[in-house]
Amino acid sequence: MYKYSATQWIFGNESLEESLKRLKKYGYQGVELAGEPDSIDVEETKELLKQYEMECSSICGIYTPERDLSSSNVEIRKNAVEYVKKSVDLAKALNAATLIVVPTCVGKLAPETNLEEEWHNAVLSVEEAALYAKEQGITLAIEALNRYETYLVNNLTLALRFVEEVNVEGLGIMADLFHMSIEERSMTESIKKISRFLAHVHIADNTREAAGLGQTDFGPVISLLKEQDYKGYITMEFLPPVSNPYAASAFQGESNIFDEFTKQSIEHMKELV
Repeated sequence: MYKYSATQWIFGNESLEESLKRLKKYGYQGVELAGEPDSIDVEETKELLKQYEMECSSICGIYTPERDLSSSNVEIRKNAVEYVKKSVDLAKALNAATLIVVPTCVGKLAPETNLEEEWHNAVLSVEEAALYAKEQGITLAIEALNRYETYLVNNLTLALRFVEEVNVEGLGIMADLFHMSIEERSMTESIKKISRFLAHVHIADNTREAAGLGQTDFGPVISLLKEQDYKGYITMEFLPPVSNPYAASAFQGESNIFDEFTKQSIEHMKELV
């Protein structure tokens, strides 16, 4: 019923081919690539996707301090908007429908100036990027990160307010069940609230491990997605137990944990579906 993908940056520094082999082995149809337009060889990537009969489901934007769409520094904001536009071009080149956007950089826990000003900055930045994405036929999906990773848009209520304020046709919202397990009182009610904008779904348990290993009950969410006739990918974004998500490549635990998590995630989702 659904297509399944996994975001490739969770596998650390391994080659794309190794990741595609793993995903193919366990029955995935797609891969979500990190938004690094300057380091991805588009033609080589296309060949690998073709070889392993996989799609690029989406592009996961990487929002560092130099790519802060809410920054009080005009040059940083300009750089951030240009980064999103280049990532849109990457998505289009790889036939990915969706690019994930975080309105401020990951790890920014307080504003440099004040919340109102930086919210306004982010709205204007995303508006410019979204208009470009609309021209290219790419959906930008706003991601709400939990309060421990960023401060500006932490839950789907704020994501809805943000998208409505930007007010560009085609701008959507992503539901990330790990962040939602921290920030939402009810996952299903929150998804219902943003249903007309729902563009992408990320899956990880409350421990950020593979679905089914923690306490999250994914059943009601899957039922709701079926009820709402959700057509997008179900994308896994599990991680080993590391404090910094970008440190996954340095994880020194079980050598086969990525195989185990990749298998566990899709099997758990398919059982529920």
